Amino acid sequence: MNWITRWKKIGIKVKQIFKKQPAGQEATDWKNCPQCKKISYKPDLFNNSYICECSFHFDLPPKLRLDSLFDSNYEIIEAPQNINPDPLNFEVKEGAREGYKYIDKIKKYKKLTGQQSALICATGNISNLNAVVVCFNPKFGAGRFGPLENEHFLKSANVAVQKKVDIWVTVYQSSGIDVHTGVTGLAGMTKSIIAMNEIKKNNIPTFCVAARATAGGTYASSFFMHDFIMIESKCVENLLFSGKRVTANILKGTDQIPDDFGTAQGLMKAGLADITLESRKKLKETITKLANIILKKGNLKNKNNVEEAYESSEDFRKTASTTS
Repeated sequence: MNWITRWKKIGIKVKQIFKKQPAGQEATDWKNCPQCKKISYKPDLFNNSYICECSFHFDLPPKLRLDSLFDSNYEIIEAPQNINPDPLNFEVKEGAREGYKYIDKIKKYKKLTGQQSALICATGNISNLNAVVVCFNPKFGAGRFGPLENEHFLKSANVAVQKKVDIWVTVYQSSGIDVHTGVTGLAGMTKSIIAMNEIKKNNIPTFCVAARATAGGTYASSFFMHDFIMIESKCVENLLFSGKRVTANILKGTDQIPDDFGTAQGLMKAGLADITLESRKKLKETITKLANIILKKGNLKNKNNVEEAYESSEDFRKTASTTS
């Protein structure tokens, strides 16, 4: 490639970035795709489930996520009111960030998202199946999982058990346990495991949806306790406990880390995920198909083990192969 060709390509990119926007549209109405580098108009993305023309999946706002999964109306499961999200009263006493208070950060997250915790939880019908859906919001502290989120998760599990719902769905978009909350944050790993165990005791089929990066304690606890591990699209990355640099230090070299480490392809290859969808538009359909197979073939009211219901089903294997 000569210098003339390179400058032509640079010129094209500059024109894309600074191209004239239609009247009435602000700079915030546009979104740049990290995969194809194309600039897309947000209303167009909205109409396409926040999927770029190149198939890259942008973050789907939690409210739209619930709207896309539930048939019509659904009931929000509010976060508990009596939980302190900052039990350590975390504050930086010295250094460049002296005076930084974590509670102020939490207040900003609440104002930005309109939520009280990083979770938005709801109950309603998915294709006429009664369900509870728990969705992490990455805009609330990167989907942190702190003391308030722990109790919110438990509360939603209690609702699922009390209402005897047909299915449980968790949409993961989480950076892990909230380190600012110390041991109380780490307790969330145990609490989420207890919650999932209670759901399983009541023979409720569970679906894990990896919508974007999920790491740390969230990944190492409830994530893999679901009956189905579903990855929303092939472009989902950073599904791991720790990053490549930390892992390389443990393994004494990056040569031992595969190129697809923490990616959708890597998890599928390692047998850690069941299905990678082509598009989030197929999520509701796929959950419905698998749930109907389990509930019909498995007759869960008389079974203690969900795995027996779908592992013996030829329909399950057919569905998994056609939707991956």
